[in-house]
Amino acid sequence: MLPVLLQISIPAAWAKLVVALVFLALTLGRALFYVRRARKEGHRASLVEAVKDDAVTVVVLAAVGIAVWKAGYLDTDVSLPLHTYGLLVASAFIVGAGLAQREAAKVGQDPDRVADLSFWILASALVGAHLYFVLVNHEEYFGPDWLTTTRLFGRWPKFLLPAGMVFYGGFIGAVIGAFYYMRRHSMRFLPYADTLIPSVAIGHFLGRLGCFGAGCCWGDVAHAHLPWLASFPSASLAYQTMASRPNAEEFIAADHATTLPLHPTQLYESFGELAIFLVLVLLVRPRKRFDGQVLAVWLLLYSGLRTVVEMFRGDVERGVYSGLGAGQWTSIAILVAGVLVWVVGTRTRDARLAA
Repeated sequence: MLPVLLQISIPAAWAKLVVALVFLALTLGRALFYVRRARKEGHRASLVEAVKDDAVTVVVLAAVGIAVWKAGYLDTDVSLPLHTYGLLVASAFIVGAGLAQREAAKVGQDPDRVADLSFWILASALVGAHLYFVLVNHEEYFGPDWLTTTRLFGRWPKFLLPAGMVFYGGFIGAVIGAFYYMRRHSMRFLPYADTLIPSVAIGHFLGRLGCFGAGCCWGDVAHAHLPWLASFPSASLAYQTMASRPNAEEFIAADHATTLPLHPTQLYESFGELAIFLVLVLLVRPRKRFDGQVLAVWLLLYSGLRTVVEMFRGDVERGVYSGLGAGQWTSIAILVAGVLVWVVGTRTRDARLAA
């Protein structure tokens, strides 16, 4: 387990310049992408028009930069920890977006549109993942101590702080964001979903490796001698949560240095998603018979994988309802969604053949 890979230090004299350059790079990069796409579609566009079209993103980026500056973060040396989890999530997005663009070009879809869609899917996924985390931990976020003190805004509601994410919430948020984007740009949902869903699988494979590095989403104590069990050190979220339980001695080693050996559920799910990715790209996609088939297979396989993994999870603080964890209940909903997508896809195919 390695939560932080290294610390990036920026001297105070350079901090404001670095933030300004990052803002300009992001703004100019998105503007150039807009111009390129517009010209590809046969329209003339300038950088000024591109920035105006992307005004919401520009305003948000500028507001974040100004808030950080006004809070005094840039008046002293800045030390930024490079977290294993964040690095792997960023890698997952880059790899996933690249694979989706490549597949889009092969099947006659617009790779540039897929790249832009990937950005909005990422944003929607982050919001959905956090909202789901808040929902399953509602007692912490809406209890008596629902306010916390922040350097930027003083007293601030906890649920608005970017801490804690759940994959299922991210997936639901991504679906909502993708559906809205595709409808706005007249893109058929199921064909593009088939293009994107293998990227979700490979991205989740990398993301769960990040969970293992961060020590979150941990498994239960294993009562068998298995060679792949993991003990998490005191710096991990797994250790800190288990040590705060009333019966902490059932989870913490006698020397208090680590947890007892736990099931590495992060790795179970990670390599399970890798196997699903290979099934999708090697078996399902080459033999695809209807739009939505690749998506449906992922929904069915992942709901089964997650249900099995949930049997070994040990982070019961997420909540248990009627004997099942929040993840298991969501797995049931995902399974139903997979069946519905399969039924809709086959009926649509049959109707076209009949016509």
